[in-house]
Amino acid sequence: MADSRPALQLLNQVFSDQQLTHYATLHTYLEEGGSIFTLVEKGVQGLVRDFGVSADDARQLLRRLNSMAIYLRRQFIEHTLYGSAKEQRRASSGLLSMVQGPSFELLFNPQFDSLCPPQALESFASPVAYLIELMRWIEQRIEAVSSDASKLPLHDRRKDLKPLSIDFNAVHQSVSSVDIIVPVLEKFIGLLPEELEQAMIEARYPNGLPYFQHWVTVDTVARHHGLSVGSFAQSVSPSFPYFFQTQAWYSDVGPALAHASRLGPYQRRLLTEPPVEFEGEGEGGEYEHMIFYMQNFGADALNWQDLIEVPFFGERTKLDTQGLEALLSVRGFAPVRSANVTYSSQVPEEPESGRSGSVYLNANAHPALHITGRGEGNLFLHKLSVSPGNAAGLAHYDRMNRKLRLDQWLALPSEQVDALLVAAIKAEVRGGAPADNWWITEQVVHALGLFQSLRERCECPVNDFVVFIDELSIYGRGEALSQFDQLFNGQGDYRDPLKLDGGTFPIVPAPEVPDLTVSQLCSALGIDLQTYNYLALAIANAHGIDGDSLPRNLAIVSSFYRMVKLPRLLGITPVEGVLLLTVLGGELWLNGLAGVPRINSTTSDSPDVLNLIHAMQLCVDWCADHDLPVLWMVQQVSPPSALDASRDAEGRLFEQLLNLLPGAMLTHSAILMGGVPAMAGASWLELLGMQTTLVESDGLVMSRTGTEAQYLDFARRELDYAVTIGLGEQYELERPAIVDRLLAVVLEARDAQVSVVKECLAVYTGIGSEQALEVLAWANSTVSRLLRLVLERDLSHLEGSVKRRNALADPLLALLADVRRRSAVVAKLELSAEVLRDYLDYGHKAWLDQDDKHAFTVRTLYYLTTLNRAFELSDQPAQTLLDYLREVNALPSPIGGHALRLAEQAASIRLAGFFDWSVQEVRECVSRFQSAQKILKNLPQLDLLMRVRVLAARTGMDALTIFLMGGLPEEINKPAYKAAAEHALLSLSESDRPLVTFTGDLKQLVTVTCNPDKSTVVAGTDETITFTVTLMDSDGNPLSGVNVYWSAELGTVETKATEPDGVVEAVYKPGKVTGWDTPQFWLDLFEREYAPTVEVTIDAKHIAIPSRYMSPVPLEAVPAGQEVELYATIKDVHGNIAKNHLTRWLSRDLDDGGGTVVYRPDQSYTNQEGVARTFVSSPTGGKFQISVAPEGSVLANFPPIIFEREEQVP
Repeated sequence: MADSRPALQLLNQVFSDQQLTHYATLHTYLEEGGSIFTLVEKGVQGLVRDFGVSADDARQLLRRLNSMAIYLRRQFIEHTLYGSAKEQRRASSGLLSMVQGPSFELLFNPQFDSLCPPQALESFASPVAYLIELMRWIEQRIEAVSSDASKLPLHDRRKDLKPLSIDFNAVHQSVSSVDIIVPVLEKFIGLLPEELEQAMIEARYPNGLPYFQHWVTVDTVARHHGLSVGSFAQSVSPSFPYFFQTQAWYSDVGPALAHASRLGPYQRRLLTEPPVEFEGEGEGGEYEHMIFYMQNFGADALNWQDLIEVPFFGERTKLDTQGLEALLSVRGFAPVRSANVTYSSQVPEEPESGRSGSVYLNANAHPALHITGRGEGNLFLHKLSVSPGNAAGLAHYDRMNRKLRLDQWLALPSEQVDALLVAAIKAEVRGGAPADNWWITEQVVHALGLFQSLRERCECPVNDFVVFIDELSIYGRGEALSQFDQLFNGQGDYRDPLKLDGGTFPIVPAPEVPDLTVSQLCSALGIDLQTYNYLALAIANAHGIDGDSLPRNLAIVSSFYRMVKLPRLLGITPVEGVLLLTVLGGELWLNGLAGVPRINSTTSDSPDVLNLIHAMQLCVDWCADHDLPVLWMVQQVSPPSALDASRDAEGRLFEQLLNLLPGAMLTHSAILMGGVPAMAGASWLELLGMQTTLVESDGLVMSRTGTEAQYLDFARRELDYAVTIGLGEQYELERPAIVDRLLAVVLEARDAQVSVVKECLAVYTGIGSEQALEVLAWANSTVSRLLRLVLERDLSHLEGSVKRRNALADPLLALLADVRRRSAVVAKLELSAEVLRDYLDYGHKAWLDQDDKHAFTVRTLYYLTTLNRAFELSDQPAQTLLDYLREVNALPSPIGGHALRLAEQAASIRLAGFFDWSVQEVRECVSRFQSAQKILKNLPQLDLLMRVRVLAARTGMDALTIFLMGGLPEEINKPAYKAAAEHALLSLSESDRPLVTFTGDLKQLVTVTCNPDKSTVVAGTDETITFTVTLMDSDGNPLSGVNVYWSAELGTVETKATEPDGVVEAVYKPGKVTGWDTPQFWLDLFEREYAPTVEVTIDAKHIAIPSRYMSPVPLEAVPAGQEVELYATIKDVHGNIAKNHLTRWLSRDLDDGGGTVVYRPDQSYTNQEGVARTFVSSPTGGKFQISVAPEGSVLANFPPIIFEREEQVP
């Protein structure tokens, strides 16, 4: 009986009985009710795998099963669209109510309640259903049958798919491809960044790796601004600039040069790591050399030995034939000896690649690594001459690995990178490193950093830098001549070439006796004979040559090349280069560059060649930034050269001084005209000259250091002593007045002499008169000393042969030379008299920590230019910064607690206001100071702030970013590099961000209240007024230990610090002068504030009018019609004069009582001397008692006054 189930019927139709016997499992599956849809989903491979059906039979069966599945699925869909039960319809209307016509509902009986809306997400035919079916297909039909472990499953590759929400917008909204791609990339980037970052760091193959993302970021940002990370390190270094240091070096120079190499920390680690040990067992039991080949060349355990084969090695290193030949310096790149150099050995048969071109690869050994060929015909194979399977070969492959990467990182030809490495290694060997250790060290990396700096800023060629730290190359390469021959023998100007044969040539050629070697050197280097002589003397001294000739060898010629090319590279002349080295470090520095260059392998007090070149570069850059010619700078900081008295400028100065000085000298007649009594038979001028140190006998007033008040006190004591001797005891009472008159005459003469010197020096130096006087003091001289030297000078010395005498012994000319050079600095930097005055007063110590105020060095000049640049960067007056520096250096010591915190905040706000910068930026800079108090007090700290300020304006970065980039360590520190990279990225934008400007206010830091306990006080008594001052911070917390300073015109207030509750009670003690007084009070670094006004007055309740202060009255009768002037001085019992005190005048008739008195006025106020005055007359005549009655209860009577009566006309 045939089976009624369609699936079994189909199986019986497709297969024969014999086939069904073999496919019993499939038959059983269908008999037990198995679904054909499962068989369709399994596909051909599933039927073969699960039921043992052959592939052909499976395809035949699936064709029929697919047809059945489609039919059944269609029937299922149709079945779901209509129902079996008749649904109740609504009442028909119109024509349908009369005739039962066909309709959709009648024909199909749809099940509307079970259907979804059009385009619904849950529809069987919606895109969502297609998407789900597609994902099931991928999981069950593709990923499930894959056996390739290297293939990524869909949801491992696209982890953003499953979390996506499916809504109407996601299905039907039009979206651009960018909006689709960006979230996918964001999801990918956000997945385990640490693992990806670490993998890029640890990966070393291909040879462009390792890749440290954070370093690439900071280096790219720095490069975008035309800088390197080393530039940031220099800008934030507290010891910058380094040419002040004796060794031209500081601890943070190393990181600056390392970063300037543009090599990241992991790249530097790869270059400087210890060499790989052969047969040393590593992790997992593998040998270190096998791990090395796998990590660095991608060669596993099966093929690492194939690295000896040139094709395989070239494939792993991305080198073509020429690249490999250049790396090994063979064939067309083989080195060739110069024919003009005498060598110590014969020319070998093999190429001398180990001596030139590929010295580092071969560790300066010969014979060198080269290419060999083996086999015949198609079996011929080029191989390297060393095998990776032994220790010697491993060392070669290790060096090649480092060298290939460095070539790529520096983007330089192989031979140039080799020349850089060899020069640095040889210089380090001369500095104490082992001679057989031909590996890259930290010092070599520093040399690469210095080269990169010169390369980017000065376009320094590789060959020149090699000579700067080593010697000229005497090997050519292929058909190219050696560097030595290209320079000295490539022009064909001479019949005989310049040869390095060990001969000699003169240091100073004899006049009119030309020397061929000297001529060749001058011609090739482009210098004249005078420059040659100057350089030859320096080079001979640096090489320790005592004779009068130099050996014609490579070291000497290289020194000439170095001393000419390096200064020119920096933009100065060779002679200026020698002078600059001498000024900066003396003979030690000059010998370090003119002699045999070396690089210190360990810390040393003497600078090495890297230090010297770096110092010269920084010094020249500083001069260029401030528009200071290097020669001018060297001349100003060098000891002044004595002048010749026959110069017009000095001659005119002497003439002007001698013409104007007589009228300014103190004379005996001037003293007498000043009201000083004459002495019997003696001269005041002679007495003052012998008995005092104030005036000399010829009328020259001596200068003294100190303030004007100190000078006046000293002068009064000296003159009082002189007057006592000159006039004796008979003028005891008049002596103070005589001393005052004599002092006035002396001061007048002093001021006249100062004026003469100021005006004459101003004309002589070309600066202002006030500046000229300060320059004279800066030169450690005074007005009186200069005038004394002029007066003692014999004018006949200005004529004849004496003009050519040695001026070094003339103190006047030496002084004028010093004045002229310091005046040139003042004029160049536009230093005001106030700047010079503050510098000489306290700045030399407080600003520069320089004990000698008169010393003038490169350091002094540098920081004066720093101060001048600070003035230029601000729109505020220079006096604002000068006041700030004076105030911060006058802060009490010790200072701490709230007082220190308040001072630090106030200092930052004032600096931010001066430089128009953000307070936060200033605080970031100040927080980096290496001092306990985070307050900018000196010029080195100001220099650091300004460097960061200028760099922030140039790059658009904030101070924190600059410090993060500049503070990156030389060693590996991933968190530090990550923080710097994140901040650096924020500084990049398409449009420049405006610099954050000043928005702070000192008044926001503290709330101050000041209240007096009363407003009046009696002068000259122990009575006081107590001012209660309260200090609160911005949060309302009290500030304790903060000094409150006071100043008052009519009294005194003692400085006190606030108590823990923020309150201080300041006691105002009045003086002896009455009036209105408004005291001022202030905090450290804060502006002055006015306290409430108080009145210092008299004791109005205790007024006294002493009779001796009352005017006399006429003893005789006063004629009729005349007035009598009466006055009286009003005081209180404490002796205080009653100013502006109301006073009335009263009278009492002593006769019959019918007389009258007229006062003009009868009521008035006392004047500033406390005097009440009136004019009294009587039209009736009589005898009267006149009284003065000040406001109060006091009454003073004058003696009786008699007025005559007017005669009656008949």
